[in-house]
Amino acid sequence: MIVQKIILTNFRNYDHLNLIPSDGVNVFFGANGSGKTNILEAIHYCSLGKSHRLNHDQSAVRFGHDSSLCQVEVFGGGAERKITVQLSSAPAGKKTIFLDEKKISRFSELMGCLQCVIFSPEDLGLIREGPSTRRRFLDMMISQTNRRYFIALQQYRMGLDQRNALLKSMKAGNMKSADWLSDFDQALAAPVELIIRERKKTVMRLNQVAMESYQKITGLDQEELSVLYHSSLKEANEEEIGEAFLNELKSSREEDIRLGLTSAGPHRDDLIFTLNRKNMRMFASQGQVRTAALSIKIAEMKMIYELSGEKPVLLLDDVMSELDQRRRAGLINEIASYQTFITCTDRETISSFHQKIFEVHHRDGKGTVQLIEMDPESEKSERASHETLMKDPLFL
Repeated sequence: MIVQKIILTNFRNYDHLNLIPSDGVNVFFGANGSGKTNILEAIHYCSLGKSHRLNHDQSAVRFGHDSSLCQVEVFGGGAERKITVQLSSAPAGKKTIFLDEKKISRFSELMGCLQCVIFSPEDLGLIREGPSTRRRFLDMMISQTNRRYFIALQQYRMGLDQRNALLKSMKAGNMKSADWLSDFDQALAAPVELIIRERKKTVMRLNQVAMESYQKITGLDQEELSVLYHSSLKEANEEEIGEAFLNELKSSREEDIRLGLTSAGPHRDDLIFTLNRKNMRMFASQGQVRTAALSIKIAEMKMIYELSGEKPVLLLDDVMSELDQRRRAGLINEIASYQTFITCTDRETISSFHQKIFEVHHRDGKGTVQLIEMDPESEKSERASHETLMKDPLFL
């Protein structure tokens, strides 16, 4: 899967941008606040219909304008597609998505049209933060290759909201009979069965691929990364998930009414990351957390390729400078065959493996992107000269 063109109009700090990326590695370097991450965010919008960093779409509209547009032209599956996302600056403004210039009516139609994997500093929270961060990662990962899963998620969230509203009404004493709860429980059972089954299957494979990626990046065979799925339901066979869910809701009904919310289900599940059988959230160093999060993202990248037959687009937001030379080399080997978009503040961090390099500026309130034409031979010579100087005793 290849992004062939990126067009932005009044998106973040860009009034207009028309960009032709390389099929390989694309590097965007510039000062903090220049607008590098905004380009990656636009690709993410066209992939999953949402930002990877904020929940408020109106903040992506350039100040002083009513709407913004981000558009990508993609080649994948033997065909070209055009994806367009229009955002409104109004607080209650609607987000409109077009596929090949036709408005879609359901978000599920977008899933899989542009598969991408993003790794940013915020993803360190995958290990350190609460369960909702990990569930969101897992849900977005599976949804890109499984529309049935995405639809089941939507059905479950809608039914869960309705059940919680009923529980709150009962808690307030506005409704005495609990008969309606059984109807909601039955409606939730089918999507729950699909959600938990797909999550368990995905995490089993994720555990294997992430461990392999971690050891390749670090070069340390003695460190074993594990990923486990923790369900709020009691252990059940794959065929008994729906029944186990209904039993759990029935046994916790009085407590749910007292709390005014549903205490069991996929919205309570979690991922547990361990390193050498120790919970990383409590025992891992910052370097181990960073490498584990990166390994998990690489595993996501590989699994999407396995399941869809298409290599996803990889987005790396300011992560190279955080890695030492060994881990950086390990990462480069892992992503060599994927179209990649990288942001950084120092061009020298990644100059050894780019195919296209862009300098990003923020001037007069606007973002600008300039393609820098590089001579690979001259740059190779420049790096060799720099390395020789650094080895000179005078520089020690």
